[in-house]
Amino acid sequence: MDELKVGLVLSGGGAKGAYQVGVMRALAEVGAQIDMVAGASIGALNGAIVASAVTPQKAHAHLALLWDRLAQTSPVEFQAFGYLTLLSSAGAVLAPTRALGRVLKAARVAAAMLDVTLPKSLDMLANGLASDKPLKALMDEYLDPAALNAGLPLYVSLFRSQTPFDDLLRIAAAEVGIEDTPASTYVHVQGLPEAEQKAALLASAAIPAIYAAKTVNGERYSDGGIGGWRKMQGNTPAGALLDAGCNMLIVSHLSDDSPWSRRELPQATVLEIRPQRAISRDPSLLDHRDLLGFDPKRIPSWVEQGYEDTLACAERVMRAGEARRMLRESERILEAKRTQHIGNEARLADSMARLRRY
Repeated sequence: MDELKVGLVLSGGGAKGAYQVGVMRALAEVGAQIDMVAGASIGALNGAIVASAVTPQKAHAHLALLWDRLAQTSPVEFQAFGYLTLLSSAGAVLAPTRALGRVLKAARVAAAMLDVTLPKSLDMLANGLASDKPLKALMDEYLDPAALNAGLPLYVSLFRSQTPFDDLLRIAAAEVGIEDTPASTYVHVQGLPEAEQKAALLASAAIPAIYAAKTVNGERYSDGGIGGWRKMQGNTPAGALLDAGCNMLIVSHLSDDSPWSRRELPQATVLEIRPQRAISRDPSLLDHRDLLGFDPKRIPSWVEQGYEDTLACAERVMRAGEARRMLRESERILEAKRTQHIGNEARLADSMARLRRY
């Protein structure tokens, strides 16, 4: 029987990543053991904290500290011009839909009131509308590079970027059913030079036009959640852990009705943690407050929701842990018997040899 290897998959979803703090709390309480971690976007950043921790309990404690800070100080800071540019560009890209056409019109009206001239495309926004300095500062404070390199194997998804405008256009084409986005690339973080590890984590969370793409292994990458948009290949990077040898996956989703399907992974046992009630707190069309709004009123509710949803499937998680322990105990007993058998055979052979001498 193959050794049981359990992987934790943390999907992307912006500020909704607070949900995964509750997921880790529940997993720690039920005694789940994790061998590898994979994440996309905010899930990559959370995953780095989990992979660096020596136990699930420590992972939860470190995540809780990080998200307490995020609730107090948002890592995303826009000026009015940045917001309007983003809205205008999103409307320009997605104007074939009537509702998003209205977004473009609203942005232009607001820009006129503020006497702001909006660009026609996102090409000029290669450096991003927001600085990643706050994220870098948080990583410096909460992520220990030495602990990461000594910790659980961590994989993140990265999307090969062209320009912000082209990346958003690809998303739009996939969303309306014209053409899916190319698949994201899976990268083993500890397999990178230490100087590029932080760049890989930032790249996985680099939402086009908001954060600048990052260079990893000589290529420019942005938000890993973009790839394989229709089936969430990049945003739920389970494939990375299957390729690495996991045969059981615990998958945390951060969206309502995610199209990702465990049925496409018949070679593994998959335990999905899906929101049991709406995880979205933002009824707006672009869902931007859920994505970018690190709101101190919303973050605790997401943490609690992740905890409750994970406990709802805790019995399956505990059964998985018990199966793991039983497997290891069986292997230990079999190895002991094999060693005993070899010893008995050796003694028998020695006795037979002595008999032949007489």
